[in-house]
Amino acid sequence: MRNIITKSDFQSIPRQRISLEERHKAGMQEKYCCGFKIMVYPGVFGTSYDSELMAKSVQISKSENFLEIGCGTGIVSLIIGKKAKSGVGVDINVRAVVNSKHNARIFNTKNVVFYKSDVFSKVKGKYDVIICNPPYTKHTAKDDIDRMFWDPQDKMKNRFFNGVGKFLKPNGRIYFGWANFGDIDVDLPFILAAKNGFRLVKVFTKTHPKLRFKLFVFEFKRI
Repeated sequence: MRNIITKSDFQSIPRQRISLEERHKAGMQEKYCCGFKIMVYPGVFGTSYDSELMAKSVQISKSENFLEIGCGTGIVSLIIGKKAKSGVGVDINVRAVVNSKHNARIFNTKNVVFYKSDVFSKVKGKYDVIICNPPYTKHTAKDDIDRMFWDPQDKMKNRFFNGVGKFLKPNGRIYFGWANFGDIDVDLPFILAAKNGFRLVKVFTKTHPKLRFKLFVFEFKRI
């Protein structure tokens, strides 16, 4: 399943380093995603084009439930929650969990809950849809804020694909975010998916309007 996408010339680490410095220092911010206004707490990933692509890509019905791994501000879960029966959003960063609960109150959302979990460590139940927009870049991280962009030794992504089958219903599907940065292994999601018994069924994509790299959402199902 390799060579699905081609690397761009964009090097992510220098720009991510600047963004992380900002997120460590920034105060509360207002941002928009898919036309919805949300609050972004200090130390939480500020929603961007990848969040919009994920929110628009996920297909779910009113009879189905979902789980989002790495919920950040909660915006994707809150948008998907409008179309679903119920949902759960988790994040390793406690700031993100508090931020998501704040935005749930703004949305007046009652059918989505948020709590702290390191990938699947605290997750229970089974889900029709499991969503993950992971930290794409393999790089050392000194704290949970760094982990919004950097995944040391790609451990989080490996843990996701190794564990996701235990929480996915038999006919469930995975929506996994990705990019074609020049300094990541662009084939990694396909390698990990195939290794753990999943096949690619759909690809959703968006080109960054300024930096020209491509963002992706891959839909996977069991082989």
